[in-house]
Amino acid sequence: MKHRSIFWMILLAFLTPICALAQKQREPAVIMWDAGKITQYSNRELIDLLSEKSLEKNAHAKGMYSLLPHDRRAKAAPAPGTDANVQLALDVHALDYTAQVENELIKRAAYSELLKTFDVTEDETQQAWIVDVLAQKRSPVIDDSLRRYTRRSTDEMSTYLALKYFAQACDPEALGILNKHYFKYPTSSMEWATIVRSFGECKYKPATAHLVETVTAMFVDLGYASHLGLLAIYPDARIEFSDPLHAREEWEKYLARQQQK
Repeated sequence: MKHRSIFWMILLAFLTPICALAQKQREPAVIMWDAGKITQYSNRELIDLLSEKSLEKNAHAKGMYSLLPHDRRAKAAPAPGTDANVQLALDVHALDYTAQVENELIKRAAYSELLKTFDVTEDETQQAWIVDVLAQKRSPVIDDSLRRYTRRSTDEMSTYLALKYFAQACDPEALGILNKHYFKYPTSSMEWATIVRSFGECKYKPATAHLVETVTAMFVDLGYASHLGLLAIYPDARIEFSDPLHAREEWEKYLARQQQK
């Protein structure tokens, strides 16, 4: 009997982490948006309105649009795409109800529920919106909750999103990790441009070489963001972005001169 009891104890100890992992995942509910009911939605319903399926359900555009949060710092490139560089024209108003949902969650101070959902949701799009809300109302509690994600695998979207949260606040550790793994996270060029803008705003010089490389990115949004990031770090450069390839050449020459000083 004693051996059998020990066997079951060992088996239970082995299965408990697996059961906990299975219970950790949550699939968001699909919620229909009604502006007149915003105060009637529960916190969970508001958070689920920011999930991928809910966003798709409520989008009102027939063209191309992104389900991820729009970077409020983004500036449109001054020139259209060339044969080597493509410019995307997205309908940024397709998901315009999200601002009302985010503001309501902030008004309710629903941060513990946002953090809990970030931990358990299967929906990476929802995680992105959660971080967008949390970044508008930072606190030590939010920082502590997200910090534990920053050193996880580059394959995990939660790692990238946590690093993005800290990079927007010019956190040196997060900027260093993102620079070390530059453009190696599971994100699009348009999304990576949000990191590039943080490098520029934070005047993070160690990212200079990488920023020069992406000035000629296929998608002009990333290329122009890289150019503006370099200008933020080196405001006296006076380099224009009329042509991405020419701009990169000018940046390489400028930085070479800087090294000779």
